[in-house]
Amino acid sequence: MILNKNISFSSAVATMLMQPMNANSQGSVHGGDLVKIMDNIAGIAARKHSRGMVVTARIDELVFHKPVFVGDIITCIGQVAYVGSSSMQVMVKVLVDHVDKDSEPEIAISSFFTMVHLKDGKPAPVEKIVAVTDEEKDLYKLGEQIYLEIKSKYK
Repeated sequence: MILNKNISFSSAVATMLMQPMNANSQGSVHGGDLVKIMDNIAGIAARKHSRGMVVTARIDELVFHKPVFVGDIITCIGQVAYVGSSSMQVMVKVLVDHVDKDSEPEIAISSFFTMVHLKDGKPAPVEKIVAVTDEEKDLYKLGEQIYLEIKSKYK
């Protein structure tokens, strides 16, 4: 079976209610809990694309835009944006829905994760990704830019 390896296929989404067990001492959701959710979603999107095992190599530009509180509903979205030889740039966003307010969900956290495909414990090639829509092409360009910036730092 041949899979369509476009950006919309290589994505993952999870929605969950934030519970008291996620709270920090200030009553908001602990940032580490949210980053763990983001890492899991990045891994699922990368694994869907690579069809194999993946590990997190980097987390870039992790930005906390809005606080998340117990009782809020979050939606975590991960999309493979760009593929190098064995690594994938995955854009991950957490949207927060403050259900007690009549407002649209807002971006709470955003980041890019570098996920590496492994075979026999070593980096392995990954099939390129295809950007179809204009939005996907913009995401691809952003992912490529981040990939190239990372590569230039570690030559």
